[in-house]
Amino acid sequence: MKKSIFKSITGRLLILLLMLSMIFSTGVFAAVDSNSNESSNDPTIDTQATSDIGVQYRGHVQNKGDVPLPVGNFVTGPNELGSRSEGLRLEGLRIELTGAVPSGAGISYQVHVQNKGWMDAVQNGDFAGTTGEGLRIEAIKISLTGLDGYEVYYRGHVQNKGNIPAVDNTWGWVKNGAELGTTGENLRLESIEIKIVKTETYTALGDSIAYGMSATPGSGYVNLFYNDLIGVSGNEDLTLVNLGVPGYTSSQLLTQLQNDPATIAALSKAKVITVSVGGNNILAPVIVTLAAAFQLDPASPTFPTDLATALAQPGAQDIITAALPTIQTNVTASVTQFGTDWPQIVATIKTLAPQADIYVTTLYDPINTQDPLFAIFDPAIQTINAAIETPGAGYKVADVYTAFATYQGSEPLVNFNWYTGNLDPHPTNAGHELIYQSHLNAVAIN
Repeated sequence: MKKSIFKSITGRLLILLLMLSMIFSTGVFAAVDSNSNESSNDPTIDTQATSDIGVQYRGHVQNKGDVPLPVGNFVTGPNELGSRSEGLRLEGLRIELTGAVPSGAGISYQVHVQNKGWMDAVQNGDFAGTTGEGLRIEAIKISLTGLDGYEVYYRGHVQNKGNIPAVDNTWGWVKNGAELGTTGENLRLESIEIKIVKTETYTALGDSIAYGMSATPGSGYVNLFYNDLIGVSGNEDLTLVNLGVPGYTSSQLLTQLQNDPATIAALSKAKVITVSVGGNNILAPVIVTLAAAFQLDPASPTFPTDLATALAQPGAQDIITAALPTIQTNVTASVTQFGTDWPQIVATIKTLAPQADIYVTTLYDPINTQDPLFAIFDPAIQTINAAIETPGAGYKVADVYTAFATYQGSEPLVNFNWYTGNLDPHPTNAGHELIYQSHLNAVAIN
């Protein structure tokens, strides 16, 4: 009886590896190669908290002179400078940044003036426009300089047009050097409001599931969660940065966090972060072990085809049977490595993005509980999930494992199906929808 079960496991593993090698190995080993620990990049992680940067401004208005009073005071953004009900022209203004402004950063602005056209741009509190000439400002452009991670937004009131710009029948904003006002229409700019907005991201980290592999474009859980986030007040300008890489293990994610400048930059602006990693800690050692057993080079560009050919040869099942103990040992070692990497991953994310809300997914098991392979893979999955579900870790857990295990719907959650010959374990669109719902229901483990 035991021999029969063992043959069943070996046979199914043979088929599974044949398919998985074609689906995943290129991504797994490309990721390994591109994230070698020999990287020469070692950028310093800036842990210094920076207070919010703001803006203030004052100006010269027809019949009023310098405003606000007393002379020399400023309006704090985004409050109004000028008037909207008195029909008075804005003739000149000064704009400057406030707060912990980094060295070399500033604000530049350029005005279009009656009879003069576009005047030279000025910056950081210098005067733009005219006084004593009775000339109206008709348009303005405002930009930030040397201030990565922030944007400048502005809007105003124009003679005969009212509040501009109009966006979806409401008073909107222009930003970052766009023209506000009119040229060639002889209309005065009567008031202006300015604000500085910190650029914020939703940054997705992890492997092929975060990347959205096998999902219809736009239907991955990352996109679904992003669409939900930007519908929340205060998140309207949130930018999505998906840094998921197919094939990534926990060690490769840690290397990415410590060494990749684009990742470090994205996390420095992150308001929300999601992490999905660990599946390749189970898959990669299986494929590496089989590569050694069949004397193949996993770094070769033809490796997927080479492994598929080897697995189809007579005697392949005996080689897999002989390799099963090594596979188990290597999977165990890789899962143990996850336990070592995980606290460092979390600590690095928190250092790079100390104010961000962090969501972490547990791994689901794509194999049916009645399948002989369930007993091989599920304990490894559970071990990784136990590390993720550490009490008091300071993030929310999206319990995807339980959501998949208790799912009662009719639509399949994963592409994996022995009977149809589809052994891709990635989520279907329905699976991604359930992962997304798990994020909405995510809770901190106490």
